[in-house]
Order: sequence, then structure tokens, then C-alpha cells
Amino acid sequence: MAAALAGLVLVAGCGGGPEDDGQEGVKDTPSQSASGSAGPQEAPTPLVAHDPPLKFAPAGMWALDTRRLAAATLDGKNAYGYAQDHGELVVADLASGEAVGDGAGPKGDLPEDYGEDTLEKEPPLCERTRPGAGTAGGKRVAVGVFPTVSKGSGTTADTSVYELVTVDAATGTAVLQAPLGIAVGGDFCQVSGVSDTTAVLVLGGSQDGTPTTYGVDLATGRVSWDRPGFEGQLVLGGRVVGRDSAGGSVRVTSLDAATGKEQWQALERSGAQYRITAFSPEAARVRNVDANGSDEVVRLSDGVPLEIEGFGERLHEIQDCVHDQRATTICSARTTKGGELSGYDAVSGTRLWTVGGPSDTEGRSAPELLTAFHGAVYGRVVRDGRPADPIVLDARTGKDRESQPGAAPFQVNEYAAFTAQGVYETAG
Repeated sequence: MAAALAGLVLVAGCGGGPEDDGQEGVKDTPSQSASGSAGPQEAPTPLVAHDPPLKFAPAGMWALDTRRLAAATLDGKNAYGYAQDHGELVVADLASGEAVGDGAGPKGDLPEDYGEDTLEKEPPLCERTRPGAGTAGGKRVAVGVFPTVSKGSGTTADTSVYELVTVDAATGTAVLQAPLGIAVGGDFCQVSGVSDTTAVLVLGGSQDGTPTTYGVDLATGRVSWDRPGFEGQLVLGGRVVGRDSAGGSVRVTSLDAATGKEQWQALERSGAQYRITAFSPEAARVRNVDANGSDEVVRLSDGVPLEIEGFGERLHEIQDCVHDQRATTICSARTTKGGELSGYDAVSGTRLWTVGGPSDTEGRSAPELLTAFHGAVYGRVVRDGRPADPIVLDARTGKDRESQPGAAPFQVNEYAAFTAQGVYETAG
């Protein structure tokens, strides 16, 4: 990979990035600047898949802003993010590090001052989360949404609407630039996910109200369905699962991603602040982050709560869970005996192993959990008075698999890794 990808990762927008997932003590980190290179450009080295990767090497010279890198998306041999001056969705080739084509923004005019002074401030609202990735018309596409303004004349006021933009991953050119007819405003603007040919967008909302979730056809750019008062947080298995506050009470609701038809409701509780993430391909983790917080796993097919060891236990607070996209889910927890890391069979929910916490009999230190991929768990071990050490564990056994991986990624595939230090190639 070459330094040219820096224009993408430097500016891929995000609110809260992985600064605390950092890798103090990681050796051979990429350069903090892409400037100063000279001489003829060499042909990019072909990408080599390592599945799962256990070793990482710096990808080249990079100018990084880790807040924004956290909102870039790895998708096979490409990465998706936002252009340096904002307002454009960009595809980058991981082998060369260069942009594929010119990228694309909305056809409509962006608001005045859009993206200005964001080196010191947060990026524009619509660029703070990862772009979506999907397939439409046989093409792999990056998916983003932007605000646009149509200036009025005379006594006619300006109008602002959102526009869906998709970019061909192979050519870096616009496939779709579709005004949605949805008025701009509120605290939500994100692509929650893509299911088949439907992009799921969460727009609007404010401190006094919840957003609306929309299903948009990637082939036509037409809004297929909408659900006011619903924040779609998880798009998985043809479903959209989210926090539903329509009608006053709060509950977890599942919708069909293609039609918006309601499938089930569960866990109705007054004022609940639900955060919903994947536990496995067949189950969702539902965490209530208010003062009377709870933590449960529900079946995606019908919303029925499942009994999972470690969830709902007194003095045992689950922090994060990550599915490895194969057979195992890894969860970190805070216990009376310090940090704990556990591995669960993704189908049965059976706990396979623990590191740290009250059940550990070997005296091992539980690593901080960053991510997991295809049977490998990536984290870092923090010890008093010493820099953090990246580590890779085996997802099925919890045993150390690689004690010197060279980096601690928070997003990874078989070709590349995004870390708090920069972009790394997989090397073994």
C-alpha cells in the first residue's frame, strides 16, 4: 500500500474514534506524514490474503487522524471513506493506497460552510460514521448520505433535503445520486447498514425526539418505507432491529429490511436507552445504558430473550461483544476480580472459555477487546508501568495465538488492518 490512501483515511469522519483502543508500545508504526516522498512510483505489491491475519506490517507513509480512520470501511481489497475537503465519498485500493477514480458527492449543492474547520472540530454529521457497503445491479458500491440545499428566489425559502450517493467500488464513479425528498435536520444522519439492495438510513431526531429510519432502494434511490420514532441500530439477516419509542413507551422492534413490515417487539420498558449490536448471526445484544441498565441477548427470529452465562449476573458488567464472522462471539466484562474476556459458541451461546475474572484459575490477564475476525481475537494487554502489548488469541480456546503481532487492530480483514496508529498490511 502506498501513501496516496492518506487522503482517504485522514478525513474519514467519525464522532468518537478508537483513541482509547490505542497501541502504546507498538513498534514500527507508519509515518505520520505522507509528504517528502521522491522518485518514481513503484508498482503496488499484490495483496496477499492472510486468513485470519496474525502478523501486521506498516502499510507505508501515512498522515493519520484516527478519529476519522475509525469511520472508514474495509471491504475486501478496498476501503471507503470521505474526501479531504468533505462532501465526497471515496473508494481506495488497498494494494496501491491510491484513490479509485475521483469519488462522488451529491448532485445538489452542499450547505455553505460544510466541512470547514474540521481539523480541530468534529467532521460533518453525515461523515461521522462508516459508509455502507452493498451490491446493486451487479456492482459493489460504497453508500453514503449527504445534506443538500436548493436556494430559493424572491420570497421562496431555501429548501434542504438529503441525497443518497453510491459509488462503484471498481471505478470510483457515481452510480446513484438520488435526492430523497427528506428534509435536513436533527442529530442523526447515518447509513445504519445495507441489506440486500436496501440501504437503511437513520435521519432526523433531536434531544427532544427520536429519528426516523428509512429503507431506500439502491437500484432506484426511492424510499421504500419509513418508520418514525424508530432508530434502526442493527441491520442483520434481512432485519432491522432498533429502539422504538413511537407511542410513548420504549421497546426493541424488528422490521423486515426490504419492506419495513414489523416482525416482533420485545423488552418494553419506560424510558429505556437501548443500544443494540450483533451477538451472532442469529442473536442481538440489547443493552440498556440508563441508570437501571440491563444487558440481554435476544433471538433475532422472534425477540425471545436467551439465557447466556455472564449476562444479567450481579457484579458482572458486560462491556463489549464481537462476533468473529465465523463461529464464535467474544465478550469483555468488568467484574469484582478485574477485567474478564469470554468466548461463546455463536450457535448455542455456550461459554467456551474465560480469561481473567472470578472464573479464571490460571492467573492470566484479560486483554482489552478490540475486534475479532475468522477465529482470531485482537486486543492489547495493559500492565501497570508498561506500554500496552498487542496480542492475538484463538477465538475457540482463548489461548495465546500470537504474542507479537505488530499491531492491535480495531477493524481488520484478510488484507489490511485499521489501528489507532494507522493502516497496516496483513503479513502472516
